Amino acid sequence: MITCEICRDLIEQYLDGIIGDTQLEELKTHAETCDACREEFERCNLMQDVIKDAFVSGTTAEEARGVILERLCEGGGSQARDANAGRIRLTWTRRAVAAGILLAAGVTLGFALGRADSVEPGGVMLAAEVPMQVGNLQGTVLVRHVGMDVWDILKAGSTIRLGDKFHSTARSGFALELDDKSTVELNQNSMLVLKSYNGETQFFLEYGECTASLESPHGPFFIDTPHGRVEALGTEFTVTVE
Repeated sequence: MITCEICRDLIEQYLDGIIGDTQLEELKTHAETCDACREEFERCNLMQDVIKDAFVSGTTAEEARGVILERLCEGGGSQARDANAGRIRLTWTRRAVAAGILLAAGVTLGFALGRADSVEPGGVMLAAEVPMQVGNLQGTVLVRHVGMDVWDILKAGSTIRLGDKFHSTARSGFALELDDKSTVELNQNSMLVLKSYNGETQFFLEYGECTASLESPHGPFFIDTPHGRVEALGTEFTVTVE
C-alpha cells in the first residue's frame, strides 16, 4: 500500500505524462481509500480538462490563460488568489500544475506557419515543413518546434517540421503518416523527435514506445535511442526505451 507522500509524487508524474500503468493503478487504488489524495487526484484531472478545453480554435494565449485560471478558481477549495501578485497560488500541486499555467500563458495558438524560409514574429527561423500528416490522435499530445521555447497542442491539421519534438501524455498517442503511406505511432508517456526526412528518415526516441509500419520497398529508416540505433530491415517493428 503506497503512502500519501508517494501518492503526491505519482500525481505529479501523472500530470507530466510519465507515469507507468502499474503506478497509475496504485494511485487510483490509494485515491479510493484516502479523501485528501482523492481530492488532489480529481483536481489534477480538472487541470488537464480545463487546459484542453481552453485551447479552442481561435483562442489567444491570454484568453486561454484567463479561462484556465477562472475554472481552477471555481474547481478547488484549497486555491487562493494572491492579491499582491495577481496570480493563483496552487497549494495542491507543485511543479506540474505550475507548468500547465505557464503553458497556457506562453503558447501562441494558431501559429501563422509558412514555408521553410518563413520567420516567426519573434524572429525565429522555422524549420522546413515535411510531407507528414497527423493521424489517430488520442488524448493530449504536445509538439515543440526547433527554436521555440514553448509547447503547442498537436492537432489533426498541425504542420510537421524537421526537428519537431512530440510528447504524448498519459492515455494519449498519435500516428505520423508519411508521404509513402508508412506510419510511425507514438504510444502514451513517450518523447519522439523527427531528425531527418530527406531520402533517409531518422527519429530519436528519448523514452517510451513507438511502432513503425513501413511500406515496401522503403528507403533508409532509423530510430535512434539513448542506447543505440535501430535500423528498419523489415516493414514493421516496435522500439521501447524504459
